[in-house]
Amino acid sequence: MAKLFPKLVSSLAVLLLLCQFGYVVCQSTNPSDRNTTLPADEETALDDLMITLGLGLLLSSPCDNNYRGIKCKCPNENNAVCHVTGLDLSNLELDGQINATALASLVHLEEIDLSHNQLYGSIPDVTMGNLSSLTSLDLSDNFLNGSIPSFLESLTSSLGYLDLSGNFLIGSIPSSLGNLPSLYSLDLGFNELSGQLPPELGRLGHLSYLGLSSNNLGGKVPENYAKFTRLQWFSVAGNRLTGQVPRFIANWTALSYLFLSGNDFEGELPLEPLFNMSNLRYLFVSDVRSSAGFPFPKNANMTGIRYLMIRNCSISGEIPPYIGDWSRLTYLDLSFNSLTGGIPDSMKKLNLSKMFLTGNMLNGTVPSWVPDTIEDKADLSYNNFDDGPKKGEGKLNIQPNRNSIRDLKNKCRGKPKYDSLYINCGGGETVLDGKVFEADSTASNYYPAPRENWAYSCSGDFGSETYDSSDYIKNVDCAVCDSAGTLLYNSTRLCPLSLTYYGFCLFKGNYTVKLYFAETVYQSDEDYSNLGRRVFDVYIQGKRELKDFNIKEMAYGTNKTWTASFTAYVGDDHLLNIHFFWAGKGSFQVPGFSYTTAALSLNGPLVAGISVTAKFKVGGKGLSPSKIAGITAGSVFAPLLLVAFMWKMGWLWKSELDEITIEVQGKSFTLKQIIDATRKFSPKMEIGRGRFGIVYKAELPNEIKLAVKKISPHSKQQGKDELQREIFNMKSLHHENLVQLLDGYSIKDLHLLVYDYMHKGSLHHALFEPNSTTKLDWKARFGVCLGIARGLKYLHEEKRFKIVHGNIKPSNILLDNSLTAKLSDFGLATLCDEEDPFMAIKAKGSRVYMAPEYSMGKAITVKADVYSFGIVLLEIVSGKVSADYTPNQEAEFLLDKAGVLYDKGRILDLVDKKLASSYDRKQALTVLLLAMKCVKLSPTLRPKISEVVSVLEGEKRIDEISESDDTSSANIGGLCGACSRVLEIEPIS
Repeated sequence: MAKLFPKLVSSLAVLLLLCQFGYVVCQSTNPSDRNTTLPADEETALDDLMITLGLGLLLSSPCDNNYRGIKCKCPNENNAVCHVTGLDLSNLELDGQINATALASLVHLEEIDLSHNQLYGSIPDVTMGNLSSLTSLDLSDNFLNGSIPSFLESLTSSLGYLDLSGNFLIGSIPSSLGNLPSLYSLDLGFNELSGQLPPELGRLGHLSYLGLSSNNLGGKVPENYAKFTRLQWFSVAGNRLTGQVPRFIANWTALSYLFLSGNDFEGELPLEPLFNMSNLRYLFVSDVRSSAGFPFPKNANMTGIRYLMIRNCSISGEIPPYIGDWSRLTYLDLSFNSLTGGIPDSMKKLNLSKMFLTGNMLNGTVPSWVPDTIEDKADLSYNNFDDGPKKGEGKLNIQPNRNSIRDLKNKCRGKPKYDSLYINCGGGETVLDGKVFEADSTASNYYPAPRENWAYSCSGDFGSETYDSSDYIKNVDCAVCDSAGTLLYNSTRLCPLSLTYYGFCLFKGNYTVKLYFAETVYQSDEDYSNLGRRVFDVYIQGKRELKDFNIKEMAYGTNKTWTASFTAYVGDDHLLNIHFFWAGKGSFQVPGFSYTTAALSLNGPLVAGISVTAKFKVGGKGLSPSKIAGITAGSVFAPLLLVAFMWKMGWLWKSELDEITIEVQGKSFTLKQIIDATRKFSPKMEIGRGRFGIVYKAELPNEIKLAVKKISPHSKQQGKDELQREIFNMKSLHHENLVQLLDGYSIKDLHLLVYDYMHKGSLHHALFEPNSTTKLDWKARFGVCLGIARGLKYLHEEKRFKIVHGNIKPSNILLDNSLTAKLSDFGLATLCDEEDPFMAIKAKGSRVYMAPEYSMGKAITVKADVYSFGIVLLEIVSGKVSADYTPNQEAEFLLDKAGVLYDKGRILDLVDKKLASSYDRKQALTVLLLAMKCVKLSPTLRPKISEVVSVLEGEKRIDEISESDDTSSANIGGLCGACSRVLEIEPIS
């Protein structure tokens, strides 16, 4: 009781405040004010809804005085019986869930506004279809997840306004939205939606607002969208749309706001029709790929334009003088094109707030009127302008121009000085791994370091009045970052668009460039910045090394570190160029608009540190001309020497096999002995094969047996040092439920991993092979389930870095003599070329274990292993394979069958008939229900593996883990005949 008292007091305080401001109704002192009532079922439903939303219990009849938080209508004159018709509960910091049953009971609802709270869970499905009078639904700016539900299809006659933006919704846009004829406003932006734009939306003849920005949508804009004759706002910015920008957009004569930036459009822009749309106020296009440049149209009739961005679209020629006639223009961005000439004098008539002409080939003198005319910022860097006017220098950025970097580079005079470079991006001087990282803490657009050994430049605009150049450095306490490098990550450099670091006077040769990242900006619930997706590209020496790079996805969360290393060659100019560029993808907010989620405008590249180290040795005084000549001569004759000594290289390889030894059960064996024990990889000694190679049995003296995995030639050919480092990392993993890696070897085309031998073979053999002598009773099966979970917990949560197994299936789960389950193939994902995301699921029998995010192009996290584990649980309990392929027949999926039984409440019918009644009914039910939680379509709905272990060990009940979701099989990945559809792969017979 003592623990409940403070909560009771705080709840009463909140209710009193809500009462005061009119969000809930308090007891009236006037009896005449209490003559309205709700039907009992509505009042109960409303109480239940408020409690689950996190608002608390209402203290009085909610229809008294018709308070604005809860709107009622009373159909008769005496106002005796009323109905709830509106809920306006926005901006109340609600942190609960939406109670589907309660909400569906309020059948008279016309308007629902739960926006700008912190609600979580999925949007209720099916039951909300009872709300046939609903005209407006606003759930924007929350933390809702899952897919867009199908109930919307039943609201055909009423729904006009639908806003689900600013959440974590996944999956595709339902085509059923095209069946809402009254819909005039649809906003699904700032989610994680994928798939293509549904052509069915073209049927929405009343649509005036369509917001789909900041998702992962792909494909072309459907042709029937040409019918959007009433459209005033169209935003698809920050997606992955392809093809040409449609010319039919010019037929949307009512259009005022058009946002196409940050996609994968290609070809020539239809600028002539676009520039003659007289109603346009905002036009944003960027990053359109084109093999040839094209000029601005000769004529234009866009006199109402206020914000214009045509960025990185291969536009050539001169800036047209008619832009100076657009008197309402306040924001102009023509950066990163191929524009020539100067700035037209006609533009001095404009009242521009911001102008960006960065990265063109403009020349001449910057007109003197520019600093007087531009109110806030003018970025003219990376052009060929002469030095501009000194007046207004703070808002006029000309440096670096194309000569500035050349001048710094030429200061070397052909005499390099440095073989390394360490920069603490955004922070002060610090030491990491014995290396001094130089300070980089200025907030200017361009900064050459005092030693003139490096410089950086930053261009672009955050597009928000709340944020400016002071946000180029973000100081955030990264307490959960790697403690050894915390000082490196506490301050990071942030740039809105283009961030370039230059290293000067470096010796010629190959270098290792290591980049340090941590998402320390998009991380907060309070300002909704955790909804943000930072996506940018990384170029080193002009080569794109990372495309659509997302720190949060790669590091598996915010405030978590991630590093990447690359090899770069520095040539005769002794210059290193590291370029981070935001191509418009991910989070996009329209400049000039006021947002409650303004923190999301802090997009663009973010980097914590840079280290550059030579992959060669340099003397203290550098290389003399004679040494350089010697190196040059050596490089010429090296191929000849290599051919001459080819025979010797083979001899050395064999010698190395004789020298390398592995300790097994107190005895030493050479690698050659082990290879000979496999009969030189004879097919007769093969005991398994999979995604990464073939496993052979090695029979050594004294009845010692080993398992030797020969990694396939098609796997990624890494350098010996890199592969040995991966082997070292795997050798450091020790757990009862992992197959122990004894050692590994890598040279030339021979890559071997040597493991303990598991005498009982694989779980697949024990469960499904008719000739198996291993019998698994219920006790053994439950122990296997627990063992797999414990092994995954070790990989996912007990190591310094999370390890995604990536290939959980019965053939990769081995059994020792005591039937203890041991995971194999862990840690091998880094040894395989993953350019083909479907490689792991093309083999028959493997794809059904892979989580749906593989086929959706989503980030692969530890939750993908949880999905695969769920499938394996179903197989263990049922004794049936996950997919049964019969020639000329539809495949039968175990997951589909489980979903049907789950929906019918008969999940225990799945238990293996061979067990008869000799199994623990409670344990079996627990395992099956855990499996159904593990195979949720959305990774965020799946439990952590540590929660699964807690349930299997009896420390928690199943209803105490993760998020509760009772929406039947609609949220189960691949259920009800959807397995092959979700994976989008034809069965292999």
